[in-house]
Amino acid sequence: MKKSICILSFSTIARDARVLRQIAYLAPHYKLTVIGYGEPPSRWNGNETIRWVRLPESERRTATRVIFESMPVLNFPHAPGVLRHAVYESWYWGRPPRRDALRNAPASRSDAYHAYDWTAPPVAAEAASRNGAKLVFDAHEYAPLEYENRWLWKSRVRPAIIYFLRKYSPRVDAFTTVCLPIGERLRREFGLEPLIVMNAPKNIELQPRTIDPFNVRLIHHGGALRDRRLEKMIQAVAGCDARYSLHFMLVAGHPGYIQELKTLGDKLAPGRVVFHPPVPPDRIVQGLTAYDIGFCMIEPTNYNYHVALPNKFFDFIAAGLAVCVGPSPAMAEIVRQYDLGCVTPSFDPGEVAATLNRLDISRIAAMQRAARRAAKIFNADVEMAKVVALYRRLL
Repeated sequence: MKKSICILSFSTIARDARVLRQIAYLAPHYKLTVIGYGEPPSRWNGNETIRWVRLPESERRTATRVIFESMPVLNFPHAPGVLRHAVYESWYWGRPPRRDALRNAPASRSDAYHAYDWTAPPVAAEAASRNGAKLVFDAHEYAPLEYENRWLWKSRVRPAIIYFLRKYSPRVDAFTTVCLPIGERLRREFGLEPLIVMNAPKNIELQPRTIDPFNVRLIHHGGALRDRRLEKMIQAVAGCDARYSLHFMLVAGHPGYIQELKTLGDKLAPGRVVFHPPVPPDRIVQGLTAYDIGFCMIEPTNYNYHVALPNKFFDFIAAGLAVCVGPSPAMAEIVRQYDLGCVTPSFDPGEVAATLNRLDISRIAAMQRAARRAAKIFNADVEMAKVVALYRRLL
């Protein structure tokens, strides 16, 4: 009889590439209960080994609105620890989605609970305790500094995150994260022994491609978040040769930001900045093959952006694109080691433009060939095999 795993993620599952990969690779081996937001992807309709529990979206929006206001004691840094900890507990368990998840997770009677990001371990640990199950924590990023550039978040939410990580880390049986710097930091600060599972998609077969020397297409996809300063990519393309065009495939984030980017594109580089509707994660890599260079400029406005190895970076490699990145250490190391792209000296739009302007077609084609070779190393079959092996050891 198959063992069972409950995957708990307070995210929209159908848009969460990392969680979707975990489901796809664990489902052949285990019975799964998946708890999160949104409808399940249609490709798993009728799959009897996966049970879906949908958390109410209306409750999620309510929880988001009160995330800061509900911890007033954090305005008083000298409040006794016991009082602050009681406020953290009240704040966490007072959110309706977390109470709803706590009703459903233990009922799955799973052999293991897979908790995604820092918000999930409190619920998963309680469910695991009730069922004598294993607890696996998948840290998406280094949560205590996720929004360190936002003062209100840093002063009110960060202390609570640190409290919960310290409380539940000793109960974790296995721990995974996305890159070595985050893994090493969480080991130093919370005693978690990391297994690095990179955000690489499945490798695909690619058709031969040609590059139009008069229309070199840059592509960037992901969330439309102001912290990422996407406008700088538009400013860079405005300084590039006319052969370059920039294409965005953005998921709505901060209200009004996409429209601001469109207005800026029309002003600085008319006709050369194009916006496309987002596609589901399982169609992104194939869609990226229509472009030439993956544009992954993530200015380090916080720690996680500094050490980032994001989905989009590996998506570009899987699609056989040359990659242009800023001096982000983890991405730059891979780009240089495998010679699959270019690294700009800084995030300054002028220096980014100068780097792109120095590329010729033969160099771009060589980087694309290198990306295709690298995709045989960085892919979901390799990375998710680590997760399957982890559960075989635990269960």
